[in-house]
Amino acid sequence: MKNVLIATTLLILSFNLFAADKPYTLGTVWEVSYIKVNDGKLEDYLTNLNSGYYAIYEEYKAKGWITSYKAIGFPRNNPDDWNLMLLTEYPNWATFDRKEEEWEAVVEQVFKNKQSEDASNGERESIRTLWGSKVGRELIPVISD
Repeated sequence: MKNVLIATTLLILSFNLFAADKPYTLGTVWEVSYIKVNDGKLEDYLTNLNSGYYAIYEEYKAKGWITSYKAIGFPRNNPDDWNLMLLTEYPNWATFDRKEEEWEAVVEQVFKNKQSEDASNGERESIRTLWGSKVGRELIPVISD
């Protein structure tokens, strides 16, 4: 038993030493979505987010499933460019192991019925193009003296 304890302690110490050599520590997990909102429709899109999307995310926050969320507007570089970034922060990768039914139950709770959810989704889809989304882990720089 004593050998197992010594081996475990050495293993933990070696992980800590290895981690200390990295120029970063691991942070939270972020989902980033790039949206092209149609000209003149940004306020409509944000109103749509306020009426459902953000209520869902507030409930996710209350449950501890997400840490934060935000929308950031950008000027376009060309007419086909995206102009809105949606960011969602998750505490860790394990959050994604939650059953789909749990996430969907919150959506159903907010929208009350499938028709209002579909109407909100349809309205949003008619005024924007989703360029794509990515999920990645924040790398927090380690500043050495």
